[in-house]
Amino acid sequence: MRLAQFIAQSGHSSRRQASRLIEQQRVRVNGVLATHLSFVDVEDHVMVDEQPLEIAQSNRYFLFHKPVGVDCNLNIDDKDSLIHLLPLSDTLRLFPVGRLDKDSCGLLILTNDGHLTHRWLSPQFKQPKCYEVCVLPTYWRQQQGAVLLDDKFITGMNTPMLIKGKATQQSELTISGYLTFTIVMMQGLNRQIRRMCAKQGYQVTHLKRVGFAGFRLGDLAVGAYKELTASEIDSR
Repeated sequence: MRLAQFIAQSGHSSRRQASRLIEQQRVRVNGVLATHLSFVDVEDHVMVDEQPLEIAQSNRYFLFHKPVGVDCNLNIDDKDSLIHLLPLSDTLRLFPVGRLDKDSCGLLILTNDGHLTHRWLSPQFKQPKCYEVCVLPTYWRQQQGAVLLDDKFITGMNTPMLIKGKATQQSELTISGYLTFTIVMMQGLNRQIRRMCAKQGYQVTHLKRVGFAGFRLGDLAVGAYKELTASEIDSR
């Protein structure tokens, strides 16, 4: 199999992240610096940053309620890193399917299944993500005298805008209160909702992901997790 696929199936990281590791010359196969053309099997000795990898014996899946203040990086030296909250972290190399920024909370899928992670994060599969958002008007919006959310806000949020060179796509947005709304989107650009709101003159004060790929956060407590069955994963 391709090296990036092997790294993903080992549970070390997603296939996309594995490709970056290869590009950064951090991967060796049988002691030799690897390239994207490297093919391996279970008998080969693969190391990332001098750490040996093995194919995980079984895939595990967890639904996790990420608290605000937790960073989705897996840097053990970072006291705010998600790695300190991962279930069974001593026996499984779990990682999140996608990310939530440090100031956001809500649903994360944790797994050691790199193939599934690659499939769900690939834009072609268009996995829906649902968020509950609270905002406050910025100073210039207050000066305009139009601080509450309305149809104009919905139109503005659905008008394509560039975020780091990529155009935003249509989303399903419903105003749920004076300064709150829910949004369902297929994209996952860097701090996308916060940047979109800022362009409309609003600052996000609370952002919570409540749905992803057909899963719902429900009443799962902050910081808690529950294991998902293979059939629940396959049904998505």
